[in-house]
Amino acid sequence: MPFRPERPRSIAAAWSRRLGRFAVLLALVALALHRVGMLELPNTVAAVLLATVLAAFVLGLAIIGFFMLWHIGAKGGHASFSGMVMALIILIPVGLAASRFVLLPRIHDISTDVQNPPEWLEEPEIKPSWIPRSDGTRPEARQLQIEAYSQITGRRYEGAIDRVLLAVQTVARENKWVQVANVGVEALVDGLEPSSGDAQGREEAGISNGEADPARAPLPAPRPNIEDLALAPMPSFAVVQYRTRTLVLGIPQDVLIRLSEEEQTTFVDMRAATRDGDHDFGINADLIRAFLRDLDLQLLGIAGG
Repeated sequence: MPFRPERPRSIAAAWSRRLGRFAVLLALVALALHRVGMLELPNTVAAVLLATVLAAFVLGLAIIGFFMLWHIGAKGGHASFSGMVMALIILIPVGLAASRFVLLPRIHDISTDVQNPPEWLEEPEIKPSWIPRSDGTRPEARQLQIEAYSQITGRRYEGAIDRVLLAVQTVARENKWVQVANVGVEALVDGLEPSSGDAQGREEAGISNGEADPARAPLPAPRPNIEDLALAPMPSFAVVQYRTRTLVLGIPQDVLIRLSEEEQTTFVDMRAATRDGDHDFGINADLIRAFLRDLDLQLLGIAGG
């Protein structure tokens, strides 16, 4: 019988697959728990960083496994390939996030008005953690925003403030933002849509689908003299505060929208901020860009700087 030497097994390849499975499971479970609100963002970041360190170690073991396969024919090619794939599943997204961390400014509060940013109606709840955090409104941070996001400015729309406000509320509702507080909104939207009380009054009067019951219809009231009535001026200022979360990772964000009516136009300013850390990885700027783009479409694209 011909002699067939027994091929050795690569221990590094076997461990690359085992540790790769654990690293991927750790990262996915941490992200899932954060997405459903069971794990705070700083703890999620710590778990993902631990998984990243393990993934780097797994990639090294996989390379050793390939090296042993090439030089002495050691078994473990499939295990090394599996470990390498699982390591890259973690390292590639983390690498993209690291590139944004390096290339984008270290700020967490973005406003279209850097000189006079809108003030929060309800201060966002900031929980202390191991991630450092500084004042996002300091002059140095605003200067970094000007240098990095010079194109993020407010919008001027040709239209009354009530029309623009309804468009803002429509876009916010489509994005599933939760309203936290507002100033001046009720006075602007009051009377634009029929209230439930009006519908109930019509039912009591016997009016249904445009038909009235002559026996129950009330006598018409005399027409009021509107020329002698003093009309309350329409508010020219409104502020709405929302909270939201990013679609995939569920990172909490606070959003403030300020509307100011100037003659026949309405100017819209925005402010967006994250609650953890000093770096937002550009997601606040992305949120403002996307919202203003959708608002342009909602208002037929009639906007100016």
